[in-house]
Amino acid sequence: MTRTSLCATPRRGDTNLTVGHDQRHGRDLRQHTIVSIILSIVLSLSLTAAQAQSSEALLQLVDSAYAEAMSGSLPEAIRINEEGLALVPPDSLGLLCEFYSCLLYCYHRLGDYEQALHYGELCLTYDEAQGDKSNLSASLGNLAGIYSSAGKHDVAMDYLNRAIRIEEELLETDPEHTEKSLAVRQAMLGEVLVAKSMSLPEKERTPLLAKALQLTKDAYRIDTEAGRQAQVGMRLSQLGSIYKQIGDTAQARECNERALAIARETGNRATETITLLQLGRYREAADLANDLGMKRQELEACRNLAATEKEARNFEEATTLLERAAELDEAIRTEETERQLTLWQVRYDTQQKEQQLQLQEQTIQSQKMRSHWLIALIVMALTAIVTLVLYARLQALRKREVEETAHAKDRYYTILSHDLRNPMMAQQQVLQMLHKTTEGQTKVSIGKLIASNGAQLELLGNLQELAMLQLGKRILQPTRLDLGGLVGDTVAAQRNISDLKDIAITTQVQRTLVSADRETIRTVLRNLISNAIKFSREGSTIEVGTCSNSFFVRDHGIGMSDERIKALLSTSGSLLSEMGTSGENGTGIGLPLCLELVKLNNGSLEIQSSVGNGTTITVRLPQCDSPTTPNS
Repeated sequence: MTRTSLCATPRRGDTNLTVGHDQRHGRDLRQHTIVSIILSIVLSLSLTAAQAQSSEALLQLVDSAYAEAMSGSLPEAIRINEEGLALVPPDSLGLLCEFYSCLLYCYHRLGDYEQALHYGELCLTYDEAQGDKSNLSASLGNLAGIYSSAGKHDVAMDYLNRAIRIEEELLETDPEHTEKSLAVRQAMLGEVLVAKSMSLPEKERTPLLAKALQLTKDAYRIDTEAGRQAQVGMRLSQLGSIYKQIGDTAQARECNERALAIARETGNRATETITLLQLGRYREAADLANDLGMKRQELEACRNLAATEKEARNFEEATTLLERAAELDEAIRTEETERQLTLWQVRYDTQQKEQQLQLQEQTIQSQKMRSHWLIALIVMALTAIVTLVLYARLQALRKREVEETAHAKDRYYTILSHDLRNPMMAQQQVLQMLHKTTEGQTKVSIGKLIASNGAQLELLGNLQELAMLQLGKRILQPTRLDLGGLVGDTVAAQRNISDLKDIAITTQVQRTLVSADRETIRTVLRNLISNAIKFSREGSTIEVGTCSNSFFVRDHGIGMSDERIKALLSTSGSLLSEMGTSGENGTGIGLPLCLELVKLNNGSLEIQSSVGNGTTITVRLPQCDSPTTPNS
């Protein structure tokens, strides 16, 4: 049965498990007796019935996992899926993909795009092997949705273009295939094109918006001809948004008015809320979004209403609206924090299960070893004694490794509970200031809120990197890397943060080729620039450059003492964070993480600093001598 996109319902691939019994045909069929034939048929039917019953039970397990996921119980849904996967025969790929599809949905909802892509790729591989083009189109759409959520719009566009080609081919070859899936893929590609255009200059945006407009018009036409009114309303709302960005306000208003009428007619209140926002009817949008629990849409409406009231000099109403906006912003951030903590809990539970399985396996192996040793003790006492001594030492080493792993894990969770609290307190203080501020201070307050949120994200990113290192899951992929290009990309991504403190970042780069892992070196560079911004004063300059086989980050901030430098470079140094020049909370693990990642890349990190005179950090990496073109 054909699947729907992005796991809206459980996939139904192979619902019948294959029966693996021998169908032996002898050279002389006359040698087979009637009795053996009857017994064979009965056995075959029994096995088939048992397998079909088992398959149905597993499909019901998938359904229950989906039900948990739809209700928001994502950890429970993941647990059910993992238990179900352990029961599926390895050769029942279609049934395995039922569970993979549900896990894809769960991890996408949690924001763990890496895990979601893993299961999406497994489904795609299966669909490519099976040759079911409808399911293949759905898998491509699912992957495109994940890549789009992760901000990788170019990859999402590639997958959607491939899915559209498959849909067009199906329409030509299969008379029973409808245009419904084609409309979905076209509308989704239009949304991805619009999202990508947001980050481009005006000149480059125009062709993307034009293509998005054409795709959405095609999807609108298909849904209109099919009489799918709810989808027609959604397409009109999407067209209104595109027309608004193009600058055709009259056409945008016409589309949005029609979308609003259809949304109310079909009862699609989510589309109604979005359309009201696009029409500028913020009061109605805010009330409807509040009823539906659409916090982000209500936040947008409240901010626009506050601006309108401020222009009308209704300052009391504007203040009330800003207070509500602040509450919504805090609620959204709290939900995001809870989602991140849920994801951490899921990963922790998964690791615990893996450890339990490993311990069970070790126990089984230990029991086997003891049996052999007891037999050897009877035969040769001296050999048994030596063996027991070696076994005791092995057990001690294992115990110490487990204790060290537990200690490290507790240490990181301590950091998490300590440092997550500070950014949350900073957000609370800024919100209180926002309640009391005048017009001129609002922008500054919001800037501080953004910076505080950035500190949380940086902390979570560094904690994730540390966890991967601790668990041995950080696998380096050394390549021929151009430091100059990497510096340029990373500096561009950090400018939004530096602009909040009016700090200029200058670059002195040249083509510098080294042998290193791209992502870990990017993490090092990002942390060093972030630290430089935190400990630099407003209006100062940060210099980032490359030379020979190294790169450096130089600031003119508060600097560090020799004792502090020694503590940072020591593996047993303190991980307590320090306050930035504008009261920013440091993560406390950024520089130790950099040291670890640089060592993994066979490089070195040097710190030159003095109190009040700024800091220069230089990272040296192995030089790349290969004459091939760099993969950077």
